[in-house]
Amino acid sequence: MRRLFLLAAAAGAAFWLAGCQSTGSIGHTGSTRPGGAAKTAASHMPTGQQVSPPYGYVAFCLRNRAECEGGTDAPREARLTPARWAELNDINDDVNRKVRQIEDSENYGAVEYWAYPNSRGGDCEDFALLKRRTLIERGWPAESLLLTVVRERNGDGHAVLTIATDKGDYILDNKIRTILAWNEAPYKWVKRQSTRRPYIWVTLDPSRFEVAAWESVPPLGSPLPYAAAKPAGGNRALKTANPLRPSLADENGAPASPHGGKKTAPPPSA
Repeated sequence: MRRLFLLAAAAGAAFWLAGCQSTGSIGHTGSTRPGGAAKTAASHMPTGQQVSPPYGYVAFCLRNRAECEGGTDAPREARLTPARWAELNDINDDVNRKVRQIEDSENYGAVEYWAYPNSRGGDCEDFALLKRRTLIERGWPAESLLLTVVRERNGDGHAVLTIATDKGDYILDNKIRTILAWNEAPYKWVKRQSTRRPYIWVTLDPSRFEVAAWESVPPLGSPLPYAAAKPAGGNRALKTANPLRPSLADENGAPASPHGGKKTAPPPSA
């Protein structure tokens, strides 16, 4: 719990790198249904130790606590049958088609504001949040649907939804129409939600994996830890001169490992 408090405090106090261009496309714009069934992804995405959540996610949780609390001690992968694969593609296509892409600066008058799309539309993390909620409503296990922060090749930050399945990890993106295996997407992986607690985030950068990776988590039913680190100015949209979004925690800014930060082999996935 002490480590979670430190992570939350860092989230409330630090400035964040950011970037989420809601316009434009990276490619893979053909059919999202190759052969009618998902091919097996090469692997599951390796994860490391707990790190500070994105600032925008912390503010979202303070406004929507019920959506960030809870979790499980026995996370399940989604079973990706042909019918489920078709449903996954339908939802991804539907959200990408119906939601207008709009920057937070235009939508909310703020650089950074994680929310579900409104009548004006949404940006990358808003797309990911809506896809996650829709899939949960359709019966997909919440612990398999993980908000994920990445960097594009030009260095900009971006947010996607990772789905952990029995065929590997896949990416739902508002920039790439085709659902891709995680290792096929053209990104540098930064961090994502833990499968055990939605309010915990873990690093995806293998060069930063530490011995502290398999850390304890609060018992189920524990209150959201962020309230103690509520940033000055409350939980409203982040207003800053930084033109890049969404919030990407400083990759060097995670609290020090209680084991001294010694690098070791990758730990069990969180």
